[in-house]
Amino acid sequence: MQHCKILLTGSHGFIGSHYYKYLQQQKAHVAPYDKKIRGEDLADKNTTKLLPDYDVVVHLAATNGTKLFYEQPTDVLINNTLPTINLIERYRNTDTKFVFASTCEIFNGAIDAGYYHVPTDEQVPVVFNDIKNPRWSYSIPKALGENLVANSGLDYLIIRYFNVYGPGQVDHFINEFVERCKQGLYYIKGNDTRSFCYVDDAVKMTDMLVNTVNNKTINVGNDNEISISVVAKMIMGYMGINPDRLEILPGPVGSATRRCPDTTLVQTLTGFTDYTPLEVGLKKTVESLL
Repeated sequence: MQHCKILLTGSHGFIGSHYYKYLQQQKAHVAPYDKKIRGEDLADKNTTKLLPDYDVVVHLAATNGTKLFYEQPTDVLINNTLPTINLIERYRNTDTKFVFASTCEIFNGAIDAGYYHVPTDEQVPVVFNDIKNPRWSYSIPKALGENLVANSGLDYLIIRYFNVYGPGQVDHFINEFVERCKQGLYYIKGNDTRSFCYVDDAVKMTDMLVNTVNNKTINVGNDNEISISVVAKMIMGYMGINPDRLEILPGPVGSATRRCPDTTLVQTLTGFTDYTPLEVGLKKTVESLL
């Protein structure tokens, strides 16, 4: 697999840019594809029709960022649906392996309604408890993509990422909170729990899975569950701000109250257990933003 030809969509996005750098270091034969560098949109079928054959397509391209889900839901939904459809249409009658980046957002409803347990394994039911909530403009295309990919006839791998963080991330909690702190605004919205996975760890697990696993859906994340307020106070500490100044406001509708993956399957398949401690990864991330 190391000598195969890989198409990496979203190669200049957050996880994609880190994975692209990793693949280059591994001397992999990887073709980067990103609207930021090509100007060509995978939502246009005429673009995907012209793509050459590849042994593996790793489809990470997506419009992401919680703020955007609420502010631009129609654009988010369209941008995260059409590229997946077009790529599957292009490669479904080939020998290509299709790797699809999904999300833990698709089962928020199941967890919040108490239908399923935390830590959450891959058998969790996909639930949307209010189909009109604009937050689901991101996760509905991901759920659709899982179904599309799994039934395409291709060898596939579906990766459900759980709160990956690190340098270079935008429109997510850590970088947004750091920016607020710079402005003297020390608040968070809600005090849910999350399980943060440092991007280097996510990339290593991703590459191991891409190289060795077919036809499975797998959680990629860290099972260290922690309250957002604790993370916020850690950030404030790294920035030299008194953590007691933190204010907790009501959270947005639809935000998961708890989120933690069961990592049994990914650890069994990859043997990866060398997770970056939160205090190490968070400090690096905060320093990259200052």
